Amino acid sequence: MTGGTASMEPSRLKKMNMNPPNDNGNGAAPGNRKYLEEPSGAAARLERWVLRLIGQARRQYLCRLRPRHVERRRLDRRGECRQCGSCCDLTFRCPFLTMENRCNHYDRRTRTCRDFPIDALDLRLSRVPCGHYYESAAKESDHANSSG
Repeated sequence: MTGGTASMEPSRLKKMNMNPPNDNGNGAAPGNRKYLEEPSGAAARLERWVLRLIGQARRQYLCRLRPRHVERRRLDRRGECRQCGSCCDLTFRCPFLTMENRCNHYDRRTRTCRDFPIDALDLRLSRVPCGHYYESAAKESDHANSSG
């Protein structure tokens, strides 16, 4: 899994634009706004689902086996949660998500949920219109691939 993720990082991460969000009403950071629209075509939907699945596996690994890495990355995260529920409906719909796309357990949600997105690569893999962003996508990918 890590080898497959690492092989796509350089070209995809260079395309990311992780700047502070402008006040445009939707709250999504500029680099994440392109994900407000649904992908067209079966191949695009399948690609998005596979990338999200890889991202979920990566988040589980990092949160459980590399908690210090996650804590360090949290310090670099900017922006705010939009509480839109899009990160709660990545590969499957979370059972705690209400019909209004609000979390029933927001104040006591799991660590994996609290720490989303872990880094810029997490945003790229999940492809959600998140209000969080990272100022340096390249720096984040270097940290995620280090042994620290």
